[in-house]
Amino acid sequence: MTLAKGLGGGFPLGALITFGEETSTMLTAGQHGTTFGGNPVATAAGLATLHTLEATGMLENANDVGTHLRAGLAGLEAVTEVRGEGLLIGFDLDGDYAAAAVQEALLRGFIINAPTPCTLRLAPPLIITREQAQTFLDALPALLAAAKGA
Repeated sequence: MTLAKGLGGGFPLGALITFGEETSTMLTAGQHGTTFGGNPVATAAGLATLHTLEATGMLENANDVGTHLRAGLAGLEAVTEVRGEGLLIGFDLDGDYAAAAVQEALLRGFIINAPTPCTLRLAPPLIITREQAQTFLDALPALLAAAKGA
């Protein structure tokens, strides 16, 4: 599993996690070179990010709000499938109007994206509240209806 982006809290950092003996012994010291490998500043940034996530309860919040969002999405007539973990959520629509939904969402103040013609993806910040998520869920039926009719 590769990790990057938010791992360093905005500082360039990536990581590789392996599972099992066979996979974990595939790379040994010296087999992979990197400009930022072993950088103590990046390592400190990563540890600070992990400590902040833990101390502020952001992971628990992501699970709680993500569960709330997935349940709300699953109850919508226009949504045919919901999947995801935490706050990274994808949901399929009953037609190929995801691109129009992205534009309609922007007009209403929401940033979402459409990885496929019938799929929308949510990736809100870890600090989003249930109330903010509910604002999106409340606006979504009309937003999707407008996009479907466009």
